[in-house]
Amino acid sequence: MTDPIKSLFLGPKGEQSQLLEELIRAALDDHVRWRRHFHPADPSPIACSVDGAHDGLRNEVIKNNFLQLLNRLHASVPVFSGRYNAHMLSEQTIASQAAYFATMLYNPNNISSEVSPVTTVLEAEVAEQLARMIGYDPHRSWGHLTSGGTIANFEALWIARNVLYHPVAVAGAAKQLGVDLSVSLPGGGRARARDLGLWELLNLAPASALDLVENLRGAAPREVIDKELRERSLATLGYQDYSRRLAADFGDTLPPGVVLATATGHYSWEKIVRALGIGGNQLILLPVDEFCRMDTLALWEEIVKLAQRHVPIMACVAVCGSTEESAIDRFDEIIAVRAMAERKLGVTFHIHVDACYGGYAAAITRGPDHSRQSAQQIRAALGDAEWPDEGWVRSICALQNADSISIDPHKLGYAPYPAGAFLLRDRRARELVAVDPPYLAAPTGDGSDTPFLGRFIFEGSKPGASAAAVWLNHQTLPLDNSAHGRLVASTISAAHRLHRELGVGLDEPFRVIRLPAPDLNIVCFLVTHPWLTSVDAVNEFNEALYREMSPGRNTRPDYLISRTRLTSPAYDGAVPKLLTAIGNDATSYWQKRGTEGIVVLRATVMNPFAAGERPDYMSGLVGAIRVAAIHCLQDFSPAERSSLICA
Repeated sequence: MTDPIKSLFLGPKGEQSQLLEELIRAALDDHVRWRRHFHPADPSPIACSVDGAHDGLRNEVIKNNFLQLLNRLHASVPVFSGRYNAHMLSEQTIASQAAYFATMLYNPNNISSEVSPVTTVLEAEVAEQLARMIGYDPHRSWGHLTSGGTIANFEALWIARNVLYHPVAVAGAAKQLGVDLSVSLPGGGRARARDLGLWELLNLAPASALDLVENLRGAAPREVIDKELRERSLATLGYQDYSRRLAADFGDTLPPGVVLATATGHYSWEKIVRALGIGGNQLILLPVDEFCRMDTLALWEEIVKLAQRHVPIMACVAVCGSTEESAIDRFDEIIAVRAMAERKLGVTFHIHVDACYGGYAAAITRGPDHSRQSAQQIRAALGDAEWPDEGWVRSICALQNADSISIDPHKLGYAPYPAGAFLLRDRRARELVAVDPPYLAAPTGDGSDTPFLGRFIFEGSKPGASAAAVWLNHQTLPLDNSAHGRLVASTISAAHRLHRELGVGLDEPFRVIRLPAPDLNIVCFLVTHPWLTSVDAVNEFNEALYREMSPGRNTRPDYLISRTRLTSPAYDGAVPKLLTAIGNDATSYWQKRGTEGIVVLRATVMNPFAAGERPDYMSGLVGAIRVAAIHCLQDFSPAERSSLICA
C-alpha cells in the first residue's frame, strides 16, 4: 500500500500530474477572473486583431523561446528521484508548488502589508507555527521568512551583537537623564546599571539586557530616550567612534568581542562576521567530537580562557544538522555550559542554533495533539524499535532554550526556493535593529506585527509566494510525527539503512570506511582498496568516485552523490577512528598535512521516495558505488588488476 504522504508529491514518474495540473489551472482561471472583475467597465489596452488573436507574431516568439527554455531545463539535476542523493535538494510538495504558482501571479512583496495584505498574514502564521514546533512561546517570540539560511543567520548575529552592546548605551543614557535602573546579574542578584563596569555591562543575559532597555523606556518620553540611545549605540556610531566613546567613558575598550561556532558550521558564518565588521579573526571555531558534534568540554575551556582575558562573547553558534554530516550538537549540554559560565564566571552570551537543515526534525518530537513526546512514545508512533534515542530527543527539545534559530523550509520543509526562516525567542530584541522608512506604513499600534515586517529585517524585498507555499505545506502536512515529522523520520530511517548496508561492504577487496551513523539523513563514507597504499591515493580514488557519480557536461550517472573534505583542526576529534581504519600513513599524514583533508563521499538521503523498497534505492546506490569503484580502480591498479577485480 502506498504511503499517503508520498502521494503529496508530483512523483518520480509524474504520477500526480493530474492533481498538480488541476491546481495550477484553477489558480490561473481564478486569477484571470479576479482581474476581470476589477473595474470590469474599463476597456482593454491590448487590442485584438481581426481574428481575435492578440499579436500572434509576438506570441509565437514567446512560445518558441519558451520551448527552448523547457528543453534546456532537461539538463537539470533529477532531485525528484530516489537516485539523487547529492546535495540538500529534493522534491517539493504539490501543495507548495501550487501555492507558489498561484501567489506568484499576484507577485506580492512581503515587506509591507501595503503591497501584500494577504501573504504578510500568512507569513506571520508560518512563523508562529515554526515557533510552536520548536517550543517557543508564540506570544513572546517573533519570526519571519528570509531568502535562505545565510540571511537568517546574518540577522541572528546582527541582533546578538546589538543586544550585547546595548546595555552600555542604556547605562550611559540613564546616567545622563538621572534615571536609576537596576538589572539582574548572570551569577544572581541585582545591581544598579550606573555602578557596573564595561565587562559587567557586556555580560548581561539577553533577557536582562532587554529588560534594562524596557525599563529605561518607561522612565522618560520615548523621543528623549531614543535620542540618548542613538547617540551612544554601536548601530549609530559604528565601530571606530564606538571604541573611542568606550575609551572615553570607561578608560578601556576591552578586546574585540568574539563569536564561538561549531567547526562544522556553514561557511556563511565567515561571510557574516566579515560583513558585520566583526572580522574573520573574531570567529573562533570549536572542535567537534567523534560524532561531529560540538565538543562541549572544549566550549567550556574556551569560555574560561576568554573570561580570564575579559574578551566579550557576542554569541555561541550551534548546529542542528551540519552541512556535511547532518550532525546535531547537544544543545542541552550547551545550555548547561552557559548556565555554569553564568554561575561561576559571571559570563553569558546569546545562543543561536543554525537549524537551517535540521530544524524540521523538531516535528518528530510532537504528537498529533502537538504535545511533546518522549523517545519511547516517538519510537512507538514511528514503529521504530531503536530510533530515536533519549539523547537525540533531549537535544531537539532543548532548541526551545536557544535565543534564536534559523530554519530553511526549502530544505526539509520540502518547499520551493527561496524560503529560509528566522525565529527570535524574545521579540523585544528586534527593536534594536528597527529602521522606519518614510514611505512605508508604520505599525498600526494594535499590537500586530503584520503590517510592516520591513522595519525589523535585513531584506528589502521578499516574495509573498514563498509564504503562501510554506503556509499551505504546513496546512497539508502538520508539524507533528503523524505527518511532517513522519516524512523527515522516514528519510532518517533510509539513511540509517544505507549506513548499515555500506557497513557490509562492496565485496572484497574493497573496504568502506564510514563516519558514525548520522543524527539526521546524511551518510559520509570513503572507499579504499589494498592497492591504495597512501592517503593521497585514497583521496584521489574517492575524488574519482565522486566524478563518476556526479553529473558531467554530457553525462548523468544512474545514481548521484556528493563529496567533501574533513580538515584539521576542525575535525581533529572526529577522524582518529577514520585514520586508524584507513591505515598506512594516515595518522602521520593528518599530523603533517591535515589542512589538505581527507576526502569523504556524502549521500544526502532526503528524498521522500528514498525509504521505499520498490524500487530499493538504497541497495541500488550501494551497487552503483561498487560498479563505479571497479571502474575507477583501473586508473590505480597494476597489470594484474583484472584477476583481482574478478575475484
